[in-house]
Amino acid sequence: MALHDALTGLPNRFSYSDRLDIELARAARSNARVAVIGIDLDRFKEINDVHGHAVGDEVLRMLAARMADTLSVGEVVARFGGDEFAGFTTFEDEQQLTDFVSRLEAALSQPIDLDAVTIFPGASLGVAIFPTDGTTREQIVNNADLAMYRAKDTVGRQTCYYEQSMDDIARARRMIANDLREAIGRGELSLAYQVQKDVATEEVSGYEALLRWHHPRDGWISPAEFIPIAEESGEIVRIGEWVLRHACAEAARWPKPWRIAVNLSPVQLMHVDLIQAVTSALLESGLPASRLELEITETAFIADKVRALHVLRQIKALGVSIAIDDFGTGYSSLDTLNSFPFDKIKIDKSFLLESETSHQARAIIRAVLALGRSLEVPVLAEGLESEEQLRLLRSEGCDEAQGYLWGRPVRLPLPDDKPGQESEAA
Repeated sequence: MALHDALTGLPNRFSYSDRLDIELARAARSNARVAVIGIDLDRFKEINDVHGHAVGDEVLRMLAARMADTLSVGEVVARFGGDEFAGFTTFEDEQQLTDFVSRLEAALSQPIDLDAVTIFPGASLGVAIFPTDGTTREQIVNNADLAMYRAKDTVGRQTCYYEQSMDDIARARRMIANDLREAIGRGELSLAYQVQKDVATEEVSGYEALLRWHHPRDGWISPAEFIPIAEESGEIVRIGEWVLRHACAEAARWPKPWRIAVNLSPVQLMHVDLIQAVTSALLESGLPASRLELEITETAFIADKVRALHVLRQIKALGVSIAIDDFGTGYSSLDTLNSFPFDKIKIDKSFLLESETSHQARAIIRAVLALGRSLEVPVLAEGLESEEQLRLLRSEGCDEAQGYLWGRPVRLPLPDDKPGQESEAA
């Protein structure tokens, strides 16, 4: 029992590590090669959320049995916990390794037929080879995990082999994470604002606050690069509070009562101090709650939908508006709209950017606008870049829009309602 996983019967992490140490020592003496495989199931949380934990456990048992049935002499597969598995094998030629990986891929991707449901599992695999990719168990296992995460991040790729560049990328991400911890204290963070206007009148209705980071060595770093790292490290909670405080404080000093929209990370939404952070930002700045709009994406509901909805209801009770961002790109948009009375729908910019060449994109825009009218929820279109796109939005009755046609992000909105001089950070 101490050496095996109770749910699946596979070797556990302790047993796996012990057997891998023995195999690596043997391979070092005989100049053999050992391939270590990191395995992580895809969308397993979705299986649990949609079908329940009993189904999730049965999926784990069946996948474990399938992998175990494919093993040959010298091949090992273990379960570390949750949806995390691992394997290793000693091999002499590349075909042996390819065959082992192919058998694992097949075992992990075939449909699973349960009582009244068919599950389509999948997994991301990362492969690291001893001694080429490392000379210790810790190095090999870590590099296999790096390769596995690369496979998980690459659409359509189930298995990835470790490359040195992955370690370089991981090292660079660690440096960014470390530097982010000092960014607030060093005054490296700032806010830029992108104007939002009424489509019919082109009057300014509000501004979206966008975070910018000027690194002392690397210059302006894209939010697309540092925000995911901040979320992974948990630093997004502290940074998010800073954004809230500064956005509310600056908006309170604007010459007109424009709305200020602030993006809320899924990590922030799950943090226990979020309500206090929003309340404090409003009290300290004196900004009326009705002028603050928090934007969330549908990914905020994936981790814990019940808790997320509870937190959003508390925020809404303060008088703060809640907008659903990047609408149309999630897997459960209609269910999300049905679960919470959002104050605004923001159409993902990809649809407007493709609207001039794609009939499907235009049809989706019309459908979302019709949905907004039926629900009596205003709709804002992101990514407005041309007069042709503006004509489309006007003809379809879109409420608001934002995009480069009306202004790039700037430091602060000007008293004359104009976007102002374009920010270097934008």
